[in-house]
Amino acid sequence: MSIDLLRRQDKLRLMNILESKHHVMLSELAHAAPEQRDSVKLCFELLSAATAINRACAVRLARHSLSEGRFVILLTLKQAGGRLSPLELATRLSITTGTVTGLLDGLQRDGFIKRKPDPVDRRKLIILLTAPGREVVDEAFTAHTEWITAIVQGLSQELRDTLSEAIHAISASQALAAEGQAQGS
Repeated sequence: MSIDLLRRQDKLRLMNILESKHHVMLSELAHAAPEQRDSVKLCFELLSAATAINRACAVRLARHSLSEGRFVILLTLKQAGGRLSPLELATRLSITTGTVTGLLDGLQRDGFIKRKPDPVDRRKLIILLTAPGREVVDEAFTAHTEWITAIVQGLSQELRDTLSEAIHAISASQALAAEGQAQGS
């Protein structure tokens, strides 16, 4: 197979993976050093894969009348024995109580949770997971984990280990850490 044909196949493969915005940015690197161009392309491939997974995840959860946030709330309630306060949910999930309130409103409308006064302190609420809530979270969790497993099914254990190591190395990169520190300042 010729080099030109391989490059064309690689370009077609990239067009299917990368988003339009990434193609625009990569075209600006046409005359950059190959290492820089390859590094940027690899980062964009990783971002595109993550975006594709997130989009598909949202579609799959929507089949159960759930978003990722609503799904995690139900899972957290289930793991806690079916009852927590809104503050406990917010704390466990590292989100604001306002975000929790919005998610709980939708879950209550759908009959997946109930809000009850705390028997010890009536100023507080206890969130209870209902039978339909338990059913939907169990069903969604099973379907979700089977789907996630299928995503990486074709990867050998060696490739999975290599991918995991690469993702951890990227996450621990000094450039990423420096940017995170700048955001926190």
